Amino acid sequence: VELSAATGGIAVDAKLRTTVKGVYAAGDCTGDQQYTHYAGFQGAIAARNILLPLSDQGVATSRVPGCVFTSPEVAKVGLTESEARAEGKAGGVAVAYRRMGQVDRAVTMGEASLGFLKVVYEPRSGAILGATVMGPSAGELISEISVAMAGKVKLPALASIMHAYPTVSIALQQLAAEVYYNQLEASMPLYNALSRLGL
Repeated sequence: VELSAATGGIAVDAKLRTTVKGVYAAGDCTGDQQYTHYAGFQGAIAARNILLPLSDQGVATSRVPGCVFTSPEVAKVGLTESEARAEGKAGGVAVAYRRMGQVDRAVTMGEASLGFLKVVYEPRSGAILGATVMGPSAGELISEISVAMAGKVKLPALASIMHAYPTVSIALQQLAAEVYYNQLEASMPLYNALSRLGL
């Protein structure tokens, strides 16, 4: 079995196959991100790929959510702002930001002074590139963003997905609504011109 120069662990392909036919590797031994949930995910995918005729991707480096259970919690998924800018995304890079002080649930929990939700996205397409959350329930909120990213849900579309109030997760809907309304406002000259033309 060969080792990966990039990770220092056992080299695997996207389907978790090693360089030895019939041998798979998953989790920490691959040298990839060291999270229990990622190792469990990879283990299940490796077992499925070994036992079933169809195979699935087991390496999901850019989609692995991570959370540090400090007070406040800190969580991340995907690219940071600086990583996205360094990649030079063709659609550009924009950031939507909401302080936990603007989230009623965080305020009532007494955890509003520290914390934020930051989503990095492509302004042209609305595709979510990554997010960072610091505050109460950051691990749960980052999981919701992970689902949106995996489902290719655009950031402005999250404005129309109803969240319960008051929850910490409503911060994502509120942040998305700000992005959506800013896009509408930027489009008003076009709408007005079309309206004058009777379209």
